[in-house]
Amino acid sequence: MNQDHKNNRRTSPQPTRREFVTRFAGAGAVFALGNAGLPRELLAQTAPVSAPPDPAGTLSNAKVMSEKVPAFAPHSDRPLTWSIPADQHNYAVTPSDRMFVRNNLLTPDLDAGNHRLTVMGLVDKELSFSVDELKRAFPAVTTQAMLECAGSGRGAFAPRPSGTPWLPTGGMGCPTWTGVRLRDLLQAAGVKQGAVHVAGQGGDFGVVATAAPVIRSIPMPKAMEEHTLIAWGMNDGPLPKVHGFPLRLVAPGWVGSASTKWLHTLTVLDAPFKGTYMDGSYRIPRIPVKPGDRMPPDAVVAEAWPVKSMITFPAPNAIFKVGGAVPVEGRAWVGEGWIDRVELSFNEGASWQRATLAAAGDKYAWRAFSYRFVPKSAGYATVLARATDDKGNVQPIVSAWNPLGYFWNGFHRVGFVVEA
Repeated sequence: MNQDHKNNRRTSPQPTRREFVTRFAGAGAVFALGNAGLPRELLAQTAPVSAPPDPAGTLSNAKVMSEKVPAFAPHSDRPLTWSIPADQHNYAVTPSDRMFVRNNLLTPDLDAGNHRLTVMGLVDKELSFSVDELKRAFPAVTTQAMLECAGSGRGAFAPRPSGTPWLPTGGMGCPTWTGVRLRDLLQAAGVKQGAVHVAGQGGDFGVVATAAPVIRSIPMPKAMEEHTLIAWGMNDGPLPKVHGFPLRLVAPGWVGSASTKWLHTLTVLDAPFKGTYMDGSYRIPRIPVKPGDRMPPDAVVAEAWPVKSMITFPAPNAIFKVGGAVPVEGRAWVGEGWIDRVELSFNEGASWQRATLAAAGDKYAWRAFSYRFVPKSAGYATVLARATDDKGNVQPIVSAWNPLGYFWNGFHRVGFVVEA
């Protein structure tokens, strides 16, 4: 189904690309116009604060986001975090200009010609590759696979945990990735007995030199899984710089932090890595806690995403006619496993209708679903979606609360208007 359905929904005006990019430029020009006669105290209170300059070796936020569609909404500028709503995800493959943006530090401006990837630690021989050498050394693989930020949906929790207030459906995407299998590199290096985790380190850095480097490790079974890649390509081109150019780890189906961007070092370890992005964040309670409680000491590292779905059409407040078809569409996914079914409700959960699932694609790709709903009366209507995976796990009405606001996978609900 075409993502626009222009005759069936009301669209709000989108900003032009120029308007979109200049959101980063501040509002100084606004105050330069039409402020004659305003009290000096008022001007002092309302004048924007200039952002600090971008450090050398990084890309500005304005440059990064100029390559994205105007539908993106900002959540934070440092670190850079932007997303689009569910109705902007109605694509079989997420286009690069619609892939969510989530940095932990700044966006480094790296040169592929000078970049090297080192494999070290508990290996028989340390290896080092340039990007071109890596491409020549191992078979190339392309796969479509989900990545989603662990905090996607954080804004839907109550009470709201601290952290970036992601939309319930914004911080994910399912593009294609091209690269080499991580297991091919590990086998070439020779993994020693006792190795249990592989840590990836990225080349991003913070505004201050003391910012902790981004290092995250994954268990050996995930590292050796055939879809875990060292990627250099997204969709039909190279990785965009904000998404990890020239190389990134792709641990599909798991929280986005496991897929280290700007990857330059892989270290094979005899235990999970200890550091900021393993111990200070990206952790969840082993068993559910009361909303508002602190993180328990036996918390575990966030890994595979639970079963989740979202409605990608109609857009909120789209307009349809009584007796005409409402072509409901959406996407469902799960971190490990596959989608068994998706059900929709048009009466706030009183009853459920089975949606049609599209043919399954690659192992970690999302699954499209659709349903033809014919409204019989005028008024405001709603549709809810819930997915079930192959292990019988069903999306909850509301996700279990956790102190860092991870793994929101509650029902997605969209309202639309039916006119006589």
